[in-house]
Amino acid sequence: MDVRIRAAEPRDAHAMARVHVDSSRTAYAGIVSSEFLEDLSYREAELRCHSVIGNSTRKTFVAETHAGEVVGLAGGGPEQEHDPTDRGELFLIYVLAGYQRQGVGRCLVSAVAREVQADGFRSMLVWTFRDLHGARRFYESLGGELVESGTVAIGGRDVAEVCYGWRNISDLSELR
Repeated sequence: MDVRIRAAEPRDAHAMARVHVDSSRTAYAGIVSSEFLEDLSYREAELRCHSVIGNSTRKTFVAETHAGEVVGLAGGGPEQEHDPTDRGELFLIYVLAGYQRQGVGRCLVSAVAREVQADGFRSMLVWTFRDLHGARRFYESLGGELVESGTVAIGGRDVAEVCYGWRNISDLSELR
């Protein structure tokens, strides 16, 4: 892997939006509606990236090539919905298809885990689509355990999702 992981900065929002939209269109094809994927907007994604970068309770990282191209991003912080005092959450992780299976995602998860741990959390979870088999294998390879399932409404239809958890993130924070 020939990328470096660093904290996201406001100047990264445009590149982060590109990674988010392009990765979503590739990974989620056949899982969410094609209309939803076609309607994804780089501009709207860029605005969301600015708000994520500016959020003091979330930590966001980018994976950047030596040429300065952002090829991945990940973010985490206190769990968003259930018990924010108990565990952290990996809110998002996107890696461009050409950089997957090269350790980029692993390094991004490790960076998030270190920050979540520094904020006092010992455990972490992540939600992913049930039918996103590559992501599920990735989380399982990192020691994630299936802990919950549910559905989320996306583009006017319900999509099954699953939650993976790590009871102790100290091992995740040391991944390279």
